[in-house]
Amino acid sequence: MLYTPKKTVSEIVSSGNHYCIGLKANQPKLLKQAQQCAQTQEPLSEYQALDPSHGRVVKRRVRVFAPPPELAQDWAGLAAFVAMERSGTRQGHPFQRQFWFIISQVIEAQPLATMIQAHRGTTENKLHWVKDGVQAEDASLIQSPSQPGLQTCALKLQGNPSSRSLSLKALRFQ
Repeated sequence: MLYTPKKTVSEIVSSGNHYCIGLKANQPKLLKQAQQCAQTQEPLSEYQALDPSHGRVVKRRVRVFAPPPELAQDWAGLAAFVAMERSGTRQGHPFQRQFWFIISQVIEAQPLATMIQAHRGTTENKLHWVKDGVQAEDASLIQSPSQPGLQTCALKLQGNPSSRSLSLKALRFQ
């Protein structure tokens, strides 16, 4: 069965679990509602931190907002929107990025910031970077909506999914 985001969150909630899911432009209506909440509400909680490491200075700001109650009909378990802003300098160049999330349990901004950063450090920066940067998964002609984990399984069979080891392997075969 092909899962849509609404079906996925429904399955997660009906199984007794919670979710924290990145909100991107592929859900434009929901993203716009999250952005409107951020413009019109005071956050339920807010956290800011400065991280001067890895040759850059990063300011992280996380804010948690209450969603409109009517969204719960379409998005099972939706408890809050999360806005995360990252800005600073990297190799002397300024940057600014904003990320959005939906969560099924209201969590204070500080522990939420820690959870999101830990996820980015493990899943996003290692597995997804390898899948996108090394294997060019986004440009792949092999698409299997019925088996979305097929390429991840192939990646695991290749060995340690670290960006360095797979980057070197990819360079050897070009």
